[in-house]
Amino acid sequence: MKLTIQKFSYALVALTLAFAMSCVGTSGSENEEHEHSEGMEHKEATGSMKTEHKHNEGEEHPNEEHEHGDGMAESMMGEAFTWMAMEESKDMLAYKTDNVMMRKHGEDNVMMFSPKGDKSSCMFNGKQGNVGVTATIKLDGSDGKVKLIHHSIDKDNYEFVALKGNTMNLGRVEKGEEKILDSKEVEVPTNWFTLTVTAAGSHFKGYINDKMITHGHADEMAAGYVGLSASGNSVLSVKKVETTPLEAEH
Repeated sequence: MKLTIQKFSYALVALTLAFAMSCVGTSGSENEEHEHSEGMEHKEATGSMKTEHKHNEGEEHPNEEHEHGDGMAESMMGEAFTWMAMEESKDMLAYKTDNVMMRKHGEDNVMMFSPKGDKSSCMFNGKQGNVGVTATIKLDGSDGKVKLIHHSIDKDNYEFVALKGNTMNLGRVEKGEEKILDSKEVEVPTNWFTLTVTAAGSHFKGYINDKMITHGHADEMAAGYVGLSASGNSVLSVKKVETTPLEAEH
């Protein structure tokens, strides 16, 4: 009888221990599952936050691009460009008068100014500060005037180098009044040649085929546009216009 009770006691202890171990195992599994779930949720939440943050940055990016564009617009002031006479190059023009047209001049593509007693002109996109401007041109006829214009704010405020007959004038127009800074007699080529003007600080110079003809001094003007004009009865043909930024001379 004692043996039977003892065996029963052993069995009861064994069952109690087994039940206790089962509870511990279940609790550990639940804890692990809970921790695992929390970890997964945390990672997913973190990933979602990062994704949302990047998306918000992307939404702000157009404004950043706009600001960057404005900065580029400022840095374009005084940058070099080369313009060649061809139909598609008209996109570089800010404007032109109706009597300025793309034409063939022999084998060359040219922009032809035909004022016919009136005035013809064009202006290029982009403001320029201290700059050198060179135009490759040809004049047909002696009864006319050509101006290579720079620092143009409007029709009443700009600077120029001009050829009329055998005279080169270097000057500026302020509030509609023309002031000549220097004037020289010069032999104007009958074939293609380069007409150049430089504005560097308070120094202004005019050239034909890289030879300096005129040199004047005046206060530095605000940045403006470059262009060409022709008046009278001569025909002006232009093959190329180039600009180069310059350091100010003192």
